[in-house]
Amino acid sequence: MNKETQQVMFSSKSEEWETPQKLYDYLNLDYSFTLDPCATLENTKCEKYFTRENDGLDKSWEGEKVFMNPPYGRDIKKWVKKAYEEGQKPKPWLFV
Repeated sequence: MNKETQQVMFSSKSEEWETPQKLYDYLNLDYSFTLDPCATLENTKCEKYFTRENDGLDKSWEGEKVFMNPPYGRDIKKWVKKAYEEGQKPKPWLFV
């Protein structure tokens, strides 16, 4: 990892980093994402999204194909836990 990448990744200037659109588009071809649960108005990738103000940690992600680029920092563990818990729920809608 070069010095510039380290400075960006380990800086505390912001907890939010936008996923490059080309990377998202590539992934979206296979997954057809429907929800971005930890977005900002400026960086959301999906039509349906939650921001800090309407808190995706407190919402159900049921029935959604989730794209998540969580805020970096101390709260990242909350987002990983939430993603895990949502992933453990039954998904009868997948078989309809």
